[in-house]
Amino acid sequence: DSSNQSDSNVHDEVSTNKKTVNPAIGLATNDLVRRASSTKEPVLHLTHDQVRVFKYHDRDESSLDTAKVNQIRKSIEAEGQHFPGVVRKTTDTTSDGRMIYELVAGRLRFESSRGVGVFNAFLKELTDSESAKVMLSENEDRQDITPFERWLSIRPLIKDNILTSKEIASLINWDEGNLSRALKAEKVYDECNLSNFLLDVSKVRLNSLLEVAKLYETSKDKVVESIRYISETYPNRKDTLFLKAVIKTVSDSKTVDKDTLYLDGSKVKIIKDGDSVTLSFSGLPKESHFSAIIVKLKELNAIN
Repeated sequence: DSSNQSDSNVHDEVSTNKKTVNPAIGLATNDLVRRASSTKEPVLHLTHDQVRVFKYHDRDESSLDTAKVNQIRKSIEAEGQHFPGVVRKTTDTTSDGRMIYELVAGRLRFESSRGVGVFNAFLKELTDSESAKVMLSENEDRQDITPFERWLSIRPLIKDNILTSKEIASLINWDEGNLSRALKAEKVYDECNLSNFLLDVSKVRLNSLLEVAKLYETSKDKVVESIRYISETYPNRKDTLFLKAVIKTVSDSKTVDKDTLYLDGSKVKIIKDGDSVTLSFSGLPKESHFSAIIVKLKELNAIN
């Protein structure tokens, strides 16, 4: 296997440079320096009924029946499983007394090896927090995870105080501010039961969900009505298409009222877009002008 060949090459190069004493000299001359030996972790060969998925795993069920899984399965059938997953012990056993382990990392490899052979995995002693960190840091079979799928997996980690948003942002290379803003979409997702319409994580754009969330903050009733209308009128519309339909319906329902008020020495432009009202002044208004401005706002239903 290519990884074994690579390891062998490294060993040979290290062996030929045993006289290098100062690592800095070795680096300067492109010599390889032998690394400190690490503790070897046991690799278990598990049947699939011995493995259950980590409660906080970041792979959604809808992302498992993909070309990626089929590709990995063919590789395992031909060459075996080169890269072990990661599991931790549980206190449970199978009906015939075998230990059950919890899958922390390697979900696609686990699913791909079903019906092909045993699942190979490193055994580690990990807390929930440590398991989450291993899962989020492990990249071998999770390069194609979508932002929406990632967003779904982050929510329970924060809700159950497994990791902080700062820790998560660092592990997944997201900007912490963007992550905090993205988490605000939880409100519309939960209150409007969007999980009923966002079924395939590979077909859901997180940005579209965030746009709906933004509309929900300013036009809650219109978003709720739009979701009801789309679900009843177009029951087969799901995922990003559903979100886009909601956005369009809400946008079309908004009425934009504009008016300009000319005052002595100044001008005020009023724009009412749904529940948002904007006033812009050309020239400084006098205090006595504000009564006229209030009257105009009332005419536009832009003031309570």
